[in-house]
Amino acid sequence: MVTGKKVAVRRPADNAPVASPDSPVVRYLYRGDVVTSCVEAIARTQSGPAYRKCGRDGHVWRIVRGGQVPATCLKRA
Repeated sequence: MVTGKKVAVRRPADNAPVASPDSPVVRYLYRGDVVTSCVEAIARTQSGPAYRKCGRDGHVWRIVRGGQVPATCLKRA
């Protein structure tokens, strides 16, 4: 279930395995939308978190239909 107000579904750019905060937006998910995903993509960085979304830092992206969403913006229903 989506916890953020409006969360961008991002497509990784140019054969990259993991999206980044500046990857192209495919569509948006809204608070309360239910997504089914069990696959994660881990973003590796030299130092610090890969992104700061929905009020928290994180490295994990959830793979959903059309792209990837920061795991910090999702919770189990």
